Amino acid sequence: MAPEAGASAAGSSNDRRPLVDGDRRDILLAALEALHAGRFANAAALTGPFAIEADIEGRLLHGLARAGAGDTEAAALLLCRIAGETPQALHPVQDFATLLSGQQRGREAEPLFRAALRLTPDEPRLLLAFGAFVAAWHRPEEAEAVLLQCLQVRPRDLSTMNQLGIVKAALGQTQQALGLFRDVVATNPANHTAWANLGCALANEGLFGDALSSYHRAIRLRPNEAQIRLNHSICLLKAGRMTQGWAEHEWRLALPGHTDLPRERMLPNLSSLRDLSGRTVLVTQEEGLGDSLMYLRYVPLLARRGAKMVLWVPEALRRLAARVEGVAEVLSGDVPRIGFDWHCPFISLPRAFSGTPEAFGQPAPYLQADPDRVAAMRALLPPPVSPAASLAPRRIGLAWGGAPRSHDPVAAGIDRRRSIGLAALAPLAALGGVEWVSLQKGPYEAELDAPPPGLAIRNPMPQVRDLDDTAGLMMGLDLIVTVDTAVVHLAGALGRPTILLDRWDNCWRWLHGREDSPWYPTVRIIRQSRPGDWSGVVERLLPMLAARNAEARRACLKTPDAG
Repeated sequence: MAPEAGASAAGSSNDRRPLVDGDRRDILLAALEALHAGRFANAAALTGPFAIEADIEGRLLHGLARAGAGDTEAAALLLCRIAGETPQALHPVQDFATLLSGQQRGREAEPLFRAALRLTPDEPRLLLAFGAFVAAWHRPEEAEAVLLQCLQVRPRDLSTMNQLGIVKAALGQTQQALGLFRDVVATNPANHTAWANLGCALANEGLFGDALSSYHRAIRLRPNEAQIRLNHSICLLKAGRMTQGWAEHEWRLALPGHTDLPRERMLPNLSSLRDLSGRTVLVTQEEGLGDSLMYLRYVPLLARRGAKMVLWVPEALRRLAARVEGVAEVLSGDVPRIGFDWHCPFISLPRAFSGTPEAFGQPAPYLQADPDRVAAMRALLPPPVSPAASLAPRRIGLAWGGAPRSHDPVAAGIDRRRSIGLAALAPLAALGGVEWVSLQKGPYEAELDAPPPGLAIRNPMPQVRDLDDTAGLMMGLDLIVTVDTAVVHLAGALGRPTILLDRWDNCWRWLHGREDSPWYPTVRIIRQSRPGDWSGVVERLLPMLAARNAEARRACLKTPDAG
């Protein structure tokens, strides 16, 4: 085989001393470190002498290294051979996909998958791994076909059935997904993953009692599985069981990418710590801007308890956060050292206040736009509606997409489901009496280069530097229409009239089956009635906008002109 030939050449130097076990271990550990660091050529050179028939571990690492270095065909040949020798293990190509995923390069595993499938097209472990891979990267139809092929090779394989259930749910085939998950747990009641997936699917249907029972089965089987516990918390929160949900939500801190600050100095629940006089509380950014905007409502309450409030936020939020009541200091960027008595990620603030009379924080509006920014942004807008001009168009802000985060398949999948895209809003062109104003930032802003016919949208966003500018812009709008992104949180926190266009499997914070929000009284929700269907949302949006326009005009006609 070609890999062995290459390995022989790499280890054939006459002046190489014989390798002993200690040498081998140290070199392979160095190669493994190089693999995780993405130094694939270095790892290939280190593992070359060990890619021999008798050393399966050396061959595995060498195959992974050659795959990463771009020698795809040779790597596939080597890894498929190892797969044949280890029928009980995961397929080595899956190891490579996991390796790249850890480096935020997960998509780059596809050529190796395809090369390996050309060599072993009916290998069930490879088919299952590839089906899960394409499903993670949001190609559910292709994933379904691959997984059905896998079931033909290995009928009633529970892992494949579980993965197919995930795909069926993504395709909106909820009853088929539920049937698959139930079949798996009936066959193997110890399958904690299928119990958790069943819980998630039931929660999306609003069947929270059954969903929580399924999660409880999964947790009994794997009580320390952080992802299951986090998903369980989301189910609790979506069901409105806030106190228990927030306590459970702390399991996210056991997953990568969360705070590195000491857990023993995390702000405790405030039902037992009412006086914070003389204490510095550091509140830190954790995930998206929307979370921080939502939970800034708790900062004034901490300040009223005597705390010196220090916020550490992205630059886009710095100016706006500095005007929150009770804030002493706002930090952004790299800060080498911060002194504090307690710290708290934004997302843990509701947990700190749970069980207290202030569980929902300070009511909206709890953010204020800068009057100077309001005046500056007014120049970017069409003239305002006035009583003297009752037929002047209303100014409605639009945001139709979120942040793709294409390196993260989970975040990218959420963004695909929550973003409507400008083309789907084409029916808005038929609505008269409106001046549309873009609030869209990021990649989706490029869709303004070719808007739907007849849908003229003013775009002031190139002049908008941060959320402080966006807040100033929003204060000059009559209404905001947006998908579930930071825009809805900023609008709601400012108390602006807002319509949220929401996906079917909505975020927990919008609860289930509701058209209003306990977090933001000025927000109204139009939710998909089935997965992926935005047409029904737009159909319901149009008469709502027409009714609001008519109501605003009637109000203008009844109001005497102050001038």
